[in-house]
Amino acid sequence: MSGGAVKGIEAKAPAPAQRSEPSRALDFWTPAPALAPYVSGYHFYSIDVGDAGTFSDIFFPAWANIRFTFPSGAWRIKLGNRSFDPVPAAALFGPTSHAGYAAGRSGSLVGAGLTPLGWTRLIGVDASHYADRVVPLEPVVGDEARMIGEALEAGETADALFDAWLLTRLAASEPEPPEVATLFALINDPAIDTVAELCERLDLPQRALVRLAKCHFGFGPKRLLRRARFMRALTRLTKEGKGRWAEEAEQAGYFDQSHFVRDCRLFLGRPLGEFVALPKPLMELSMRQRSRVLGAPAQALHLPPVPALHKSTTN
Repeated sequence: MSGGAVKGIEAKAPAPAQRSEPSRALDFWTPAPALAPYVSGYHFYSIDVGDAGTFSDIFFPAWANIRFTFPSGAWRIKLGNRSFDPVPAAALFGPTSHAGYAAGRSGSLVGAGLTPLGWTRLIGVDASHYADRVVPLEPVVGDEARMIGEALEAGETADALFDAWLLTRLAASEPEPPEVATLFALINDPAIDTVAELCERLDLPQRALVRLAKCHFGFGPKRLLRRARFMRALTRLTKEGKGRWAEEAEQAGYFDQSHFVRDCRLFLGRPLGEFVALPKPLMELSMRQRSRVLGAPAQALHLPPVPALHKSTTN
């Protein structure tokens, strides 16, 4: 973990102050080794809006997340055409194909990111039913949601609490199909850019691949490949700035500018220039800190800890 364990939800919150701009604190840390294939990392965000009254920021398209917010109802988020206001105090964020535009008042959240393998083992329902949605956690995991939320609020150490809870759920679950790990690795491989290549590597017909992807990843394989390519480009562009947009997009796999423009509208809901101009200090700070602690600037680009074996294409 970075900077020591988070002792309860208030441990790293900015001290209240009179100011015109919000102050922000965040941290990331790694899960127990046995959870590494299933949990992309733990995260902590805290915002004191000061005299500003409210904040606004942006979340990248991502895999699923479990999140607890304090106080309840402190923030809201819009994903595509859907608004979730307020975000439940104990919430399950399904996998997303849209940037999340968040706003709210002073508060904190702590959460666990789930890889597609983690969704399969720790949640265990069809991911496509939760894609681009935010729902209360309790109907999905039962009374465990309330117990974890109360323990966090009482000051229990978040990483140890999440580790114990998720390891218990992992032990009680059935092993994931091996194709899930292989598909996860292939989606993150920049050299793979067509559904036909995925079918060949997995030795699956396209219909079976679509069922597998939707059930465990939330979206069909074409959308997953497009999102991965777009996120590689977007994170590079966010770091490099306007002057290198065309170069960075091409390095991410875009050889037609119109395709990149189209994907900006699909995944961001707006043109790239408009997105770049928006204030997003928490997102930018998160990119830097997440890269340092968890190895990737965005959860959608999280790599499996051990690459899955691809099907050989040689005789």
